[in-house]
Amino acid sequence: MRKTVLVFVAGAVVCAAAAGVIRFKLVPDAERVQSDQNTVTRYAGTASYLDQQAVAGGDLAHAFVKGSPFTAVETVKATGMHGNVAVLSDVTAISGAGGVLGNPSATWAVDRKTLMPATAPAGVDADAHQGLAVGFAFGPGKHDYAWWDGATATQATAKYVRSENHVGRSTYVYTVDVSGALKDPGTLKQLPPAVPVSVLKGLAATMAPDMQGALSALLPPGGDNVMVPLSYTSSTKTTLYVDQLTGTTVDADAHQTVTAQMKSKLGTVPLTAVLDVDTKMSPAGIADAVKQSKDDQSQLLWEGTVAPVALGVLALAFIGGAVMVGRRGRVAEAGAQEGTPAPEPSEPTSEED
Repeated sequence: MRKTVLVFVAGAVVCAAAAGVIRFKLVPDAERVQSDQNTVTRYAGTASYLDQQAVAGGDLAHAFVKGSPFTAVETVKATGMHGNVAVLSDVTAISGAGGVLGNPSATWAVDRKTLMPATAPAGVDADAHQGLAVGFAFGPGKHDYAWWDGATATQATAKYVRSENHVGRSTYVYTVDVSGALKDPGTLKQLPPAVPVSVLKGLAATMAPDMQGALSALLPPGGDNVMVPLSYTSSTKTTLYVDQLTGTTVDADAHQTVTAQMKSKLGTVPLTAVLDVDTKMSPAGIADAVKQSKDDQSQLLWEGTVAPVALGVLALAFIGGAVMVGRRGRVAEAGAQEGTPAPEPSEPTSEED
């Protein structure tokens, strides 16, 4: 009988230990970046831009391409785990828009729990950044977050604005509004570092009359072939819909405008937008993100609630069994000491008896 009690106690201990491992080990680990992470997000949009080939050929009438459609696929993949630091590859393949958007890529070293920047492991060439660069971690909050803007290479703010039921999920809505000098090398590569005076005159013809006169007065002397250096600014407004439980971005849209500037004797003069991009998560991208969010929620529900509770109930059942067996043993021992056999369990009687 003592062996039976020990078996019940051992079963209770095993169930309780398993519940603890699941709740306090597997669940926290599931809320961190995994070694097999491979997240694909799909976008679609339109881009208006300055066509360098048309400018180079003097075809100013067709220098601006309007509303050229494109699709983009961003893949964020774990390439290494170093304790609490994850190394992530972030590559975006863009099709359409005349190739002017390039194919941006980066390598991030982030904290596996918070997704905030972490010190890159030895031998890893990670891109420097501040704030979130690959989205939100599990369990985001109703507060602002530091956010990395790759176009200006500066820290911005993902501002919490409201809670909203969106695409069937309970989400937090964040907005990012950031402007500054364009520093993204991929975008700068697609834009001319300088243009002839003749091109600026052509651009002036597209401006308001008062701007035309002002620009003409600021053009350098020397004829139409004189090259005028340009610089660029970027302004981006982004809206993100983030799942309240899993941190998955289930929908997003962004509008970026890149404006050319001319250096003159009176300072920097804004000219015209040379790149205007509207980007949204595609319907397929939204569907994939919603599915991922639901799958993560189901895993957390199972590991964080169902399995620990079930094992806890089973542990209590084992303890109850051990108590009952122990009581029967004590009754049997007491009866043996008094010379009276322990009472036999009564047989069920039938009403027909």
